[in-house]
Amino acid sequence: MFMDQKLRFEQLLSDEDFQNDVLGLENSETVAPETILANYSISEKQLQTARRFFSVLSFRKDKLSAIEIETALHRLESRMTDTFVPLSIDTNKRIGFYSLIIRAAAIFTIPLLLTTLYFYKQSRNVQPAYLVSALNEKTTNTFYASLGARTQVILPDGSLVWLNSGSTLTCPVVFSSKSRDVSLQGEGFFEVVKNERVPMIVTAGDLKVKVYGTRFNLNTFASEKMIETTLVEGKISMISGDSKQEFPLSPGYTASYTKENRELKISKVEDMERYTGWKEGKLLFQSDRFVDIIQKLERWYNVDIKLSEVSLGDYTLHATFFDESIEQILEIFAASIPIRIEYPKRVKNKDGAYSKREILITRDRTRKSTKQ
Repeated sequence: MFMDQKLRFEQLLSDEDFQNDVLGLENSETVAPETILANYSISEKQLQTARRFFSVLSFRKDKLSAIEIETALHRLESRMTDTFVPLSIDTNKRIGFYSLIIRAAAIFTIPLLLTTLYFYKQSRNVQPAYLVSALNEKTTNTFYASLGARTQVILPDGSLVWLNSGSTLTCPVVFSSKSRDVSLQGEGFFEVVKNERVPMIVTAGDLKVKVYGTRFNLNTFASEKMIETTLVEGKISMISGDSKQEFPLSPGYTASYTKENRELKISKVEDMERYTGWKEGKLLFQSDRFVDIIQKLERWYNVDIKLSEVSLGDYTLHATFFDESIEQILEIFAASIPIRIEYPKRVKNKDGAYSKREILITRDRTRKSTKQ
């Protein structure tokens, strides 16, 4: 009998008249709470739950797919538990509410749906019940941070990844019970949900990073000569090429893997923000060559910077920037090294779009620099 009452209330939540009456309590005095209690034969506690439920919903006409809903629900469930749990179904657990949510997918937006589910579970103290996905772990998603932008990604197990400008992350839509494998091109900062039994494997070219639950930065841009892994906290190890040998890394250390000769060097980090500050919008250069700085600026601001002389790239510079424009940064550099900066007019293409912005840097022969 008690279960029948629960099921009836869950079905009531998808009733349009009930939704309108409950929402009307917030904006009108024509509908009294007592009227709703009598008309729908519910308790005051159920009415309070319904009001909380509908207060965080956003109604829209766009229809969301069941795949989007299932993936989002599993993501939330994983983040609400301490360990990763594979998608499965327990016939002894009640899943009526989750089925209701999927049936109502046409009117829910994903972020508000997650918020709603969280508050509903908090109020009802419901244990997680995992959905059977129509997908398999071979189905993948690819996330891309466009040039000039940074992107945050939530993985299927609830782990977080910040992608730097121009970076790509590929991962399964659903992790299996035996693996958590992702691949990175570019740079990413990872906050991985701890799971000693099923470590995450991040593939970066010829290097694999085995992650047990931790915070670390991984830089594997194709244009760079090295792959750098910097551990903030937790536990990771590196696996080079086809080797099965693991090289553990301690917090506060960085591992540099040379692509050409496959050498791995580990060193202590003097300034962690140099490796992780980018996700907060900071650009840090510490005795970096100007040619390497230009590479980072091109990705960061989505511009093409051309040096009139190769030797201009040999200057070394030390600087920290936060929210400065590309013009401001280059003017600051021009105060330290003998360069002139030109900003050619952008060309309008036949399709009406403008060409990528170019910046030309030439040597200022009227002065000399003390830094080289």
